[in-house]
Amino acid sequence: MAWLRRITIFTGNLGSGKTELAASYALHLRQEHDLPTAIVDLDIVNPYFRTRMIERELGAVGIRVICPRGRLAAADIPSLSAEIKAVFIDQQLYGVFDVGGDDVGATALGQYRDELPDGEYRLLFVINACRPFTRQPAAIEKIMAEISQAARLPVDGLVSNTNLGAATDLDTFLAGHAVVQEVSARTGLPVVLAGVLPHLLSEARAALPGVKILPVRRFMVPPWADNC
Repeated sequence: MAWLRRITIFTGNLGSGKTELAASYALHLRQEHDLPTAIVDLDIVNPYFRTRMIERELGAVGIRVICPRGRLAAADIPSLSAEIKAVFIDQQLYGVFDVGGDDVGATALGQYRDELPDGEYRLLFVINACRPFTRQPAAIEKIMAEISQAARLPVDGLVSNTNLGAATDLDTFLAGHAVVQEVSARTGLPVVLAGVLPHLLSEARAALPGVKILPVRRFMVPPWADNC
């Protein structure tokens, strides 16, 4: 599994879908590869779509969720310094990080830069080309550079995650993937993963045989979209 690292960090602009992608990736590691897995909630940007909201569901399948507890659960500051060290130190534990969706959120990751073990982690930038600020390669590169600078870490790869929620069809995904491929060509960064909704999985794999395709579950459907 050349694509796999012990620690995988997902970041991306607000609305990229990185939280659901990170949770789906943790499920993939745990259920498909039987790896001991922890997911770290470092999202201090979006109070409505955070990994901590699905802690019980992930915990039920053996995924350890590291997030602020009690009165700090809704706080906009990370308070994980003691618990998070297990991910850096335990060589048997696979860590998945969900990092906030702008340069401010990425600053939360930057405080752990010196603790990330060399050669064992990868910072991936999640792109949804249907979002207003990430439709063009130049705009994507600008946001990616801002997040990388704030985190004080280089981006190592791209994740193609174009979607319109339940309205996503294969053409929408493939059009967005073409934008991600252009960013890859311009920056030299590889497209490491592509995320698709489960009903598009077989079609996406047939259309992109050389790409690692990850089924992405919609964990956090807002109330107004329950019937969508």
